[in-house]
Amino acid sequence: MNTDNHAPIAPAIVEQASHWLMLQWDGQLVGEQQRSFAAWQAASPEHQRAWQRMQQLQQTLASVPGETSRAVLRQMPDARRRQTLKLLGLLLMAGGSGYVAQSQLPWREAMADLRSGTGERLQRTLADGSQLSLNSASAVNILFGPGERRLRLLTGELLLDSGKDPAGRPLIVETGAGEIQALGTRFSVYEVDGGSRVELYDGELELRPRSGPITRLQAGQSRWFSATRLGPLTVANANHAAWQQGRLIAERMPLGQFLGELSRHRPGVLRCDPAVAGLELTGVFPLADTDRVLAALQQSLPIRVNSLTRYWITVGPA
Repeated sequence: MNTDNHAPIAPAIVEQASHWLMLQWDGQLVGEQQRSFAAWQAASPEHQRAWQRMQQLQQTLASVPGETSRAVLRQMPDARRRQTLKLLGLLLMAGGSGYVAQSQLPWREAMADLRSGTGERLQRTLADGSQLSLNSASAVNILFGPGERRLRLLTGELLLDSGKDPAGRPLIVETGAGEIQALGTRFSVYEVDGGSRVELYDGELELRPRSGPITRLQAGQSRWFSATRLGPLTVANANHAAWQQGRLIAERMPLGQFLGELSRHRPGVLRCDPAVAGLELTGVFPLADTDRVLAALQQSLPIRVNSLTRYWITVGPA
C-alpha cells in the first residue's frame, strides 16, 4: 500500500478510474455497473486513492456548470471522451510539486511526439528511413539532430528496423534504464519490470545501463536490463514481435502470462485466477478482437470467463 497520499498513481489505474468517471457522467450507475464499481474500489487501496483524486478533478471543474460539462462530453465520440478524461486525470494524479521534479512524469506520454492508445498499434517511417512501430499504449519522443538520431521510449514497447544514415549519425534508443545503440539492426524494446527488455532479431546492439557495465547483443539474443544491473542472456523470440501484424502468438504459454499480454490490448481489468494460471495454450490470436479471443479460450480450455462489465473480467475454473 502506498502511504504517501501525494505520490503518483499508476497510469493503468488512472485509466480505470477515468472509465468509471465517464460512466457516472453518462448517468447514475445501477445494477451490475454499481456492483462492479464497488468491487473495483474494494480491490485495492490504490483504486480508492485514484477515485478520491477523481473527485478532486470534478471539484476542479466545478466552475463549469455541471450539465454543460456533461453535455459537451456526451457529444464526443466514446473513445475521444474517455481519452479526454484520462488525460485530465493524468494531469491531476501527477501528485505534488515534488513529483513534478522527478523524471517519470505521467503527462510526458500525453505530450509525446508519437503515442498509441490502448489496443492501437502505429507504424511510421522516420526521416532516416528507419521503420518504427509502436505497440499498444506506448509513447516515444523522436529527437534527431546533427550529431545523433535518438528515440526516447517513455512507456510501452517499440520495434525498430534501423535505416542507414548517410551522415553516419549513431542511432540510440533511450529508456529509463539506459541506452541501446543500434549497429544496423532490427530489434524491439519493452519497458517492463522496472527495466527494459531488448529482443534482437538482426544485427548488433550495445546496451548501456545508466549505472552498470556496457555489453553487446548479437542477432538472436535477448536481455533485460535496469539502470544498475543486467539480466541473464536469453534467446530472442520472434513471436514477441507478432503484435506488429496484430497477432499474439502463444507456444505452450501459461494462461496467466497470455492474459497479461492480452490485457495490454484492451481497456479495463482482465484478471486470471491462480487456479488456472498454469494452463498452457498454443495458437495464433487476433489482437483486433480480444472479446473473440476470450470466447475462444473458454471453448478450448476448462475455464470460465466471468464478465461483470466489458471492463472488468475475471478468468477462472469452469
